[in-house]
Amino acid sequence: MRKILKGLLLFVLTAAITIFTMNLNAFAMSDVPDYFDFQDTVLSINAGETKTMSMRANYNYTYYLGPHTSAATYLECSYASGTQNVTFHIGADETVKNVFFYFYVDDDRVQNKDIEDNVEVYVQNIQTTYESISVTLGDGKTGTVSKNGNTAIMYNQDNVAMASFALSNNNGHSATNGLKGVVENGAKYFDVVSANPNATPVVSESDKGVFIANGFAGVCVNGNYKNWP
Repeated sequence: MRKILKGLLLFVLTAAITIFTMNLNAFAMSDVPDYFDFQDTVLSINAGETKTMSMRANYNYTYYLGPHTSAATYLECSYASGTQNVTFHIGADETVKNVFFYFYVDDDRVQNKDIEDNVEVYVQNIQTTYESISVTLGDGKTGTVSKNGNTAIMYNQDNVAMASFALSNNNGHSATNGLKGVVENGAKYFDVVSANPNATPVVSESDKGVFIANGFAGVCVNGNYKNWP
């Protein structure tokens, strides 16, 4: 009788441990749980920030992004099967309020390549940017700074171009440049957002002199103050 009770107790404990272990790896957040299982399927992330969550993929996978505006919006993942952490990146210059990350099975063991599930990200604190902003020049008159692609050009009150600057992603390519306005940190800075959080200003020596003469010491990129080089 004791052996039967011991055996029954061992069975119950083993079953409980098995169920507990399975629950650690099961999130039950998926339309296709035989293929994907997510900790969450809806996330809120501020523009310029990231969020990491757990997921399980029973097969190798890939992902595609729905409509988005920032080159810095992407998923950091393994693309491999198994339980893993994935990190959702939302670019500081993202302007789409609801960004969808679509997960697709990409595994030779599964013939149907249309198996899909998704995670929706509500983008919070989207930074409003403008094609043109008003600025106060060194003589007290009002000029403008306008975008031409990823270049920002400052014009005087007579709409004559005075100087321009761009942003670099530090590998020889230009970075995105979204104009927000002007901020002060002991001197005036052009307030901009960029897909590259480490972007730095690019300006000619002559144009730098013009900006400094009009009180502008550099740019503030995604909240980081950077003087003219």
